[in-house]
Amino acid sequence: MIGKLKRREAMQIKISGTEESRIERAIQAAVSGSWEEFSRLTDAPFPNDESMKEQIDDSSRRLQQAGGNWKRGSGIEILADGVRFIITRIEAPPEVDIVLSLHSTSEHSDSTINIWTFHQQLNWED
Repeated sequence: MIGKLKRREAMQIKISGTEESRIERAIQAAVSGSWEEFSRLTDAPFPNDESMKEQIDDSSRRLQQAGGNWKRGSGIEILADGVRFIITRIEAPPEVDIVLSLHSTSEHSDSTINIWTFHQQLNWED
């Protein structure tokens, strides 16, 4: 059992090309301020369009201020039901610290990908 755990911990889970493309398209839609484009990038309706639109409006303003000068990193976790939970963090201190979270059904090109959040990361240390 211990050997299996060590092998699993050492295994790097990678974001698929389809997932990476969706992340990039979501960021570009936010940079352009296009709610219409952004809302087409989720495969299921948002639970609350008004809330998501507020998140995009705020993130769009912050990304535009950063002018493309940011670092981006993503992480992925496979949940117990096999769903892929993806977090992308966009950082351009001190103005931009945004988190984009997605839910993907698989690493395959026919995956269903839903955007969950796209909001400013709160810094509780300030």
